[in-house]
Amino acid sequence: MHPRIPIAVPLLILALAQTAAAQTRTVGPELEVYFKREISDWRPEGAGKVETRINRVGVLVRDHVAEGLWIGLHGGYLGLTQSGNPATRGMNLTGWHLGTSVRWRFLHAESMSVSLLGQYTYNEADDAADGQSTAYDWHEYGAGLETAVRLDRVRLRLGVDYTAVDGDERTRGLIRDTRSISEDEAISARAALDLLVDATGRITFQVEAGGRRGAGIWFARQF
Repeated sequence: MHPRIPIAVPLLILALAQTAAAQTRTVGPELEVYFKREISDWRPEGAGKVETRINRVGVLVRDHVAEGLWIGLHGGYLGLTQSGNPATRGMNLTGWHLGTSVRWRFLHAESMSVSLLGQYTYNEADDAADGQSTAYDWHEYGAGLETAVRLDRVRLRLGVDYTAVDGDERTRGLIRDTRSISEDEAISARAALDLLVDATGRITFQVEAGGRRGAGIWFARQF
């Protein structure tokens, strides 16, 4: 007998066993990389609505901590531009965001589930142009209700979210002021499509409408 055969057989059996385990695994830590764009109307203190556009690139780590309960940490880069605000005219503010999230799946029956969501994110962004500098720091508090339906390798998720913005705008230069900011409309509707590429991998496409209008893509892998 060829001396490599006794070594190759157990290696093949081990590889098949690992593949089978990966195909049946359902819970565990998950790493996501996301790219998303949000558009909403902010209302600086004493002023009208300001259209605010935010691009985010970040990483989210989520873990299954109890039956039906997941907790995550997220953070990364953000870029912010506005229309109709003299304090940010000609600026492309950049900064970072960091936060946490929770998901509680309280109903689950075969291919359908219902979950409650919660999220908090802290954000900072600033820029300077023509002798004027503007900086933002703000908190985002969110809660939502989501229904998910799975069909083989595809999962459709529909949700309604409430998000509150609380922060400050600080300007220095020709305009020198500090004023609070809030979001004009807090309720948004969301639709997401999960493509389950294998037992531990997922690609998600999401769109939002209402108080927040936007879209994003997520690449996730469970470990």
